[in-house]
Amino acid sequence: MKQIMFVILFLPHLLMSQQQLALKKKYFGEYYGEIPSYSFQTETDIIEVEAASIHISISSDEVKFEIGSLSHQGTYKVLFEANNYFLLDCVVPNQLASERIMVYKKGKKIARDGLYPQPITFLFKKK
Repeated sequence: MKQIMFVILFLPHLLMSQQQLALKKKYFGEYYGEIPSYSFQTETDIIEVEAASIHISISSDEVKFEIGSLSHQGTYKVLFEANNYFLLDCVVPNQLASERIMVYKKGKKIARDGLYPQPITFLFKKK
């Protein structure tokens, strides 16, 4: 009897914790910004990287990245929802690491946590 009560009481909590978070439609769209210039050191040299324009498009099932003249797309999953933002984990085929994007709930902006050594970049939504 105790086991049945345990299952009845905790089953709804287990089912709710398994639900996947979804990004709301109002956060879909085109975001534009610029990756600032940066430098990094190799074994023998210091390499300077110039600033580059970046465009990220978020839809219901995919995310597209355009950095300078390079373009790639992939899928995303909402890792969690905080009070002020959603955190997306973006998986791009043939890319070793996933990208993280913070979609802010206010201000129509996102932040892309660039792959090392790229700095964090803020992008703003265009209509």
